[in-house]
Amino acid sequence: MLRATLKSLLSRKLRLVLSGVAIILGVLFVSSATVLTDSLSSRFERLFQTVNADVAVQVQAAEVAGQQAEPPLLTDADLDRIAAVDGVASVTGDASSTGVIPFRATDGKAVPSQAPQLGIGLATAGDDDALLQVAQGRTPSADDEVAVTRLTAEQAGVTVGDRLRVYVSSAYQASEYDVVGLLEYSGGRSTLGGETLVAFTVPQAQQLFYGETGVFGAAQLTADPGVTDDELKRLVADGLPAGFEAVTGAELADEQASQFTQLLTFVNWFFLGFALIALLVGMFLIFNTFNILVAQRSRELALLRALGASWAQVTSAVLIEALVVGVIAATLGLAAGIGVAAGLQFLAVDALSLPAGGLIVSPVAILASYLVGVLMTMVAALIPAIRASAVPPVAAMRDVVRPDRPLTGLTITGGVVTTLGAGLLAVGLIGVSGLTAVALGGGVLLSIIGVALLSPALTRPVAGTVGRLVSWGTATGLGRRNTLRNPRRTAVTAAALMIGVTLVSTIAVIGSSLKATTTDLVENGLGAEIIILTNGQQLPTGREGFDPARLDQVAEIDGVTGTVAYHIAILTADGRPNQLISATDLSQAGPMFAFETVQGRLDAGDGETVVDVNTAQSNGWTVGDDIVIDMPRGGERTYELVGVYRTALTAGLILPESQVRYLAGPLAYQGFVATTPDADVQRIVAETEALMADYPLVTVGDRSSFVEQQNQLVDILLSIFYVLLALAVLVAFIGIVNTLVLSIYERTRELGLLRAVGMSRRQVRRMVRVESLLMAVFGCLLGVALGVALGLAASFAMRSQDVLSVVSVPVGQLVGFVVAAALAGVVAAWWPAWRASRLNVLQAISHE
Repeated sequence: MLRATLKSLLSRKLRLVLSGVAIILGVLFVSSATVLTDSLSSRFERLFQTVNADVAVQVQAAEVAGQQAEPPLLTDADLDRIAAVDGVASVTGDASSTGVIPFRATDGKAVPSQAPQLGIGLATAGDDDALLQVAQGRTPSADDEVAVTRLTAEQAGVTVGDRLRVYVSSAYQASEYDVVGLLEYSGGRSTLGGETLVAFTVPQAQQLFYGETGVFGAAQLTADPGVTDDELKRLVADGLPAGFEAVTGAELADEQASQFTQLLTFVNWFFLGFALIALLVGMFLIFNTFNILVAQRSRELALLRALGASWAQVTSAVLIEALVVGVIAATLGLAAGIGVAAGLQFLAVDALSLPAGGLIVSPVAILASYLVGVLMTMVAALIPAIRASAVPPVAAMRDVVRPDRPLTGLTITGGVVTTLGAGLLAVGLIGVSGLTAVALGGGVLLSIIGVALLSPALTRPVAGTVGRLVSWGTATGLGRRNTLRNPRRTAVTAAALMIGVTLVSTIAVIGSSLKATTTDLVENGLGAEIIILTNGQQLPTGREGFDPARLDQVAEIDGVTGTVAYHIAILTADGRPNQLISATDLSQAGPMFAFETVQGRLDAGDGETVVDVNTAQSNGWTVGDDIVIDMPRGGERTYELVGVYRTALTAGLILPESQVRYLAGPLAYQGFVATTPDADVQRIVAETEALMADYPLVTVGDRSSFVEQQNQLVDILLSIFYVLLALAVLVAFIGIVNTLVLSIYERTRELGLLRAVGMSRRQVRRMVRVESLLMAVFGCLLGVALGVALGLAASFAMRSQDVLSVVSVPVGQLVGFVVAAALAGVVAAWWPAWRASRLNVLQAISHE
């Protein structure tokens, strides 16, 4: 039986290869994501091990203390006490900070960077074994001198002897310095990970970063011979100043690397999600392939039953074929994934200048690839295998075409499942407390399954209607009838495409609603013509942004009628972390943001606050409640809730502007400028930009540019989803090709007879193209219809939460999906149509 199974498998290599392509692509995604993240994580670990190679122990602010507005500092006396501890060989104070941003010499703009932008205090260059070394010039010796890394110099367009403008976020100011040296890392590297670095004298760094000299944010310790890092950590731990802790160099490297590892883990799960979508679509392809093969081999399988094979042996034979296909596809997918990961790692390493190292192909990556590939293939082939065992032995003795089973049961089941999905979506739209997310997720899943079950019943009305539009002759008419004569096969093939198109269409509707909402809110709800924004590199605290006093100068510009500064921070309120806290002049902000009073009043004074209606409901706050906010300066402060507002332009707790003094920093995160109706907005934007030139993270634009900027972000996110979902759509089109190839093999004799009675090769190709086009358009129409329904459900749910104000359906884009599907269907038919047209007529007529 095993030999018969393997011979049968080898006789259908081409037909099974196409079904294996889906698994290859899905496993490729799984393996490449896992291998890439493991390899990059290893490189980041080695990077930080290199950075901390000379550090036995680091004394640094404890986590809680380091998050304070004024974290604790080490004095020279503290360093002397630490140095006196037995086992300590040397102590080096560290004065460093992030948010040190150089400006380009060419255009005066800030050097853009997604990597950290660092500043340090540098006394002298290290020896040949030190991490940081002088490549040209010297180290700074005066307060108006700096040295920069070679990458920083390249990006800023400066060299030794030039002037460099630098913004220091901790000092809230930008100043000019003489560049006296270029620095590099050991091994001649210009960067460790794409960061920029500006080195000041130690006293100047202390003054800029901490506001006083003679203090340090941390200290690095080396150990006496024979003293291990763990022993040194234990020796110095008891004598540290309050608010500080000791960590070994290895622990420090792990802590720094973990931040990148967490990001890579998120990326890994993100890509795995799309891999699972592709594999789910691939399961439809595998199911359809084995279903067709079982139908074509009914006589062969019946003969095996007649010769004594049991139903279990026949089932096992089909599952063995699936196992072989799954193993081969998983192997190829793993190999392809490793290759893709190698290419992506090369690009990442080149961009970030990470340390050298090979790919990390972990046992988990190998196991996951085979488990996913083989398991999904076996599951998809299970039902066809059971059907194969049900072929009666008597079928081997006669040519009997087994009629399709009625669609009644399947249609009823599909209708029930779809109704349940719609019901759950309705529950999600109503917004039942605690059930919204679960109801929406379950509703989406059941709706997709229900429509997939209903699709055979929809084949004749939908595909038949489309077929009449493209049937203009005998060949195309035959193509339409071929598509409709086996609605289950057509529906399963189309369902694979439906899943991908459903997800794309859902995202398109949500994205269109987001963009329409942004346009509506800004154009019709915002009483400001000019918006000032901060492109922060961290959560807002008051340390990034601009001096609100600059808005007083903006207010003096001809044509300006009013300005509002918005201070933003993410803090803990009533024990709930990550609460959005704002501080502004409510008398000005209320009219500008079209605040609607829901409850109480909105003229909060000192010791009072207001909140938006959604935040109030989610936290159970009502007017009159006391809310305790953990302020960076001043500790916990109690505010009475005096009003609840509604607006789509802002959210969270809003404090009076006088409370800014309790935030971590004095900078405003956003600014809004109102103008007269006849004002020259572009002139005012230019003058405002000039006033904000010292703040490199700040951008200024009018309402139209703000809308465009926000919509560009949505477009970027949509593009990412579209590209990733394209894999699922690609697998679905491979399914169409596979179905056509199998169908042509099944209809070999029929095609020979058609050619014998006068059908030309061109007509045969046209007939097959119509079949492919109808399957593609049918699947796309189902996906668009379901995607629009799900997108509208999600959008209305978001509107009920005031996330959206406008629900929009991108009709043009959806029509484009259908046109693209039709064209892709024609392309997918090229090879099957060519094969059908090249059949030998006599051999085809005599085909069994």
